[in-house]
Amino acid sequence: MPDRNLTADATLCRIAATENRVLITKDADFVVSFLVRGLPPKLLFVTTGNISNDELLALFRGNLAALTAALAVHAFVEIDHTGITVRM
Repeated sequence: MPDRNLTADATLCRIAATENRVLITKDADFVVSFLVRGLPPKLLFVTTGNISNDELLALFRGNLAALTAALAVHAFVEIDHTGITVRM
C-alpha cells in the first residue's frame, strides 16, 4: 500500500476498483462505504473479533474454495468463525 497502514480508505477503495481486487477488512467503515457508494466493488468483511494471525490464516485456508466461489459472483461476503455468509 502506498502509505502502508496509514493509507486512506478512499485510496484503498480506488486501488481495489482499478486493480479488480477484493478488499479484505475488519473495519466496518468499508461496509458503510460499500453500501452507500458501492466502493470497494468487492468486499470480504472479517467478523472474527480478535484472533491470532495463525487462526485467521487457518480460517481463510479452510474456507478458500468457498470464498473464491462466493466472490466470483457476489460483491459482499462475510467470514466469521462459523464460515462464510453472502451478503450481496
